[in-house]
Amino acid sequence: MVRVAHGVVLLLFAFESRRLHLHSTAFGLSRALQRLQQHSQDGAASTTSASERSEFRLGRLPRQKVRISRTRVMDSALKVMDLYASHKAMLEVEYFGEVGTGLGPTLEFYTLVSRELRRHELHLWVGEDPPAGHADADKPSSEPGADGDGQQYVYTPFGLFPKAVQPAADGSAGLPPRVRQLFTFMGRFVAKAMLDNRLVDLPLSVPLLRSILGLELGMADLAEINPQLAKTLARLQALAARRAAIVKAGGKPAEQEAAIAALTLDGCAVVDLGLDFTLPGQPEIELSPEGAERAVTIDNLGEYVQRVLEVYLHEGVAAQVAAFCKGFSDVFPIEQLRAFAADELDVLFNGTREKWERDVIVEHLKFDHGYTRSSRAVGLLLEILCAFDDATLSQFLKFVTGSPRLPVGGLARLSPRLTIVLKRPENGVSPDAYLPSVMTCANYLKLPDYSSKAIMRERLMTSIFEGQGAFLLS
Repeated sequence: MVRVAHGVVLLLFAFESRRLHLHSTAFGLSRALQRLQQHSQDGAASTTSASERSEFRLGRLPRQKVRISRTRVMDSALKVMDLYASHKAMLEVEYFGEVGTGLGPTLEFYTLVSRELRRHELHLWVGEDPPAGHADADKPSSEPGADGDGQQYVYTPFGLFPKAVQPAADGSAGLPPRVRQLFTFMGRFVAKAMLDNRLVDLPLSVPLLRSILGLELGMADLAEINPQLAKTLARLQALAARRAAIVKAGGKPAEQEAAIAALTLDGCAVVDLGLDFTLPGQPEIELSPEGAERAVTIDNLGEYVQRVLEVYLHEGVAAQVAAFCKGFSDVFPIEQLRAFAADELDVLFNGTREKWERDVIVEHLKFDHGYTRSSRAVGLLLEILCAFDDATLSQFLKFVTGSPRLPVGGLARLSPRLTIVLKRPENGVSPDAYLPSVMTCANYLKLPDYSSKAIMRERLMTSIFEGQGAFLLS
C-alpha cells in the first residue's frame, strides 16, 4: 500500500512499526534508547521469568517538576509550555496544597488543560447547541471550573474544528493575538505530551487533522464537521450545476432565462432564500467585499457555495492551523507526523478506546493485597466495568489513572498495570460504608469487599463522578 505526499511515494508499514520509528528518530537519543529498551523488555516478558531477564537498565530521563495552581490551570499551563515544552526533561506536575506526585497528577494535568481549551469563552471552535440531557448541557455547578451557566464547553459531536476568522483584505487571516497564542500553545502542548509518552483529551476532528498534515479539504470534509450545512450546500451546488448546464447548452436567450428562472429549491427561488455573502453561522464574516449587502441569486449561487467552502475550510482557519503547526514544531518537527493518517493521529494524541470484555481485560489486570482473580468482589467489579458505556468508562479511567483514555495498545499497554487491591474497613465498620479510592501514580484501585453488586456499583459511580478534582491521602 502506498501514499503519495508532496511528490514522494511513501511505503506504509504497520501502525505500530511507524510509531516505533517515530519514537526512535524524532524524540532524541535518550528517549529512543529508553523506548527500545522498553520494547525489548515487553518482548522478553512474555517468554522469560523476571529472574531470567537482564537487569541492565539505562539511566532515567531527567525530570522537570513544576507545581501549579489547580484554580488557574490554564494560566499555569501557558507558562509551563513556554518554559519547558522544548526541554529534554520529562515534565512532572504537582498541585499546590495536594500531596499527589508523579504520573497521576501529570496525566490529570493534560486532561484538565484539554478540557479548558474547549471553553466557550475562548471562541476557538465551531460548536452547536447540545441536546437536552447531554453532560455539557447540564453540567452541575459543583464541578470544578463550572460557573452554573450550564454550557461551559463547546459541544462538538463530530470533533473540534476551528471557528473561522475574517480573512484580511490582503488574503491573510486577521487572527486575534489571544487566539494565535492559544493555538500555538496547543501545538506545543500536544507535542510535549507525545514526547513524554502522555495523552491529551482533545477530540480534534479528522478534517482538522488532515489540514495539520497539509492535505486539501473539500465538501466531504465539511460533511464530517457540519453534516447539515454540507447537505444544504450540496443541494445548492447541484442547483448551480443545473444552471451552468443550461447556459452551456445554448439556445434562445428567452428560453434560457425561462429555464433558469424555473430552477428552485423545494419550490423556492434562490433569491427568496434570504441568503447573502456571509458565512453561515457567522454572519460577521463576509465572503466577498460588502458581502452582507450582496444577495445570493441563481446567477451567483455557484460562487457562493465555493466561497463558503474556501472560507470555512481554508482561508478562515489557515492561521489557526499554521499557529498549531508552529507550536508543535517548537518541540519536534511536525513533518514527522506525515507518516500517519489523520485518524491515526487521534490515537497518537488521545490514546485508544476499546470495548472491555471480561475474558480479555482480566488478563491485563493485577490483583493484590487481599484479592485474587477468583475473588467474589473481583468478579462483580469486572461485570460492572464491562457494562459501562464509553462515557462512564472514560470517567472510570480518569479516576484511576488520571487520563480518560488508555495508551496506544489499550489496557495491555497501561504502565503500571491496573491493580485491584482490598480496602479493609477499620474498627468493625461495614465495607459498605466506604467508597473506593485510588492511587493514580500506581494505577491502584482500592476496593472494599461490598456485600452486593448493586452497592458496589453505586459506590463506584459516586467515586468516579464526585471523587475527582484533588490528590489527597486515601
